[in-house]
Amino acid sequence: MVEVVIAAAIILGAVLALLGVHNLYLKTALSNGEALKAVYLAEEGIENIRFLRDVSWSTNISGLTSLSTTIDNFYRTVTLSEVNRDANSDIVSSGGTVDINTKLVVSSVSWWNGVSTTTKSISTYITNLYAN
Repeated sequence: MVEVVIAAAIILGAVLALLGVHNLYLKTALSNGEALKAVYLAEEGIENIRFLRDVSWSTNISGLTSLSTTIDNFYRTVTLSEVNRDANSDIVSSGGTVDINTKLVVSSVSWWNGVSTTTKSISTYITNLYAN
């Protein structure tokens, strides 16, 4: 009889451990869904700027500083800033001369995550590739 009780306790402990791991897995999987969607929205923001660049740099990009969009519970901001180059044509953070054919694009997506706001950002440089 004692052996049956010990075996039942061991089996119960294993089942409870498996249920705890499964619960943690579900919690992690559900929380990663929002982060993944935010990254996709940030990439889409960069792609939108590339599309505008391909249509016309002088009309769409040269004077643009930022775009903001709300999608579901996500808030996306795409910011364009000037790029400086030194005498060797390398990009520098300060000094040098402004390169009017290059912009730094930063796409940030924020969303409400429980009791706080979470933000994902990506950045890239775009150039006046088609000289338009």
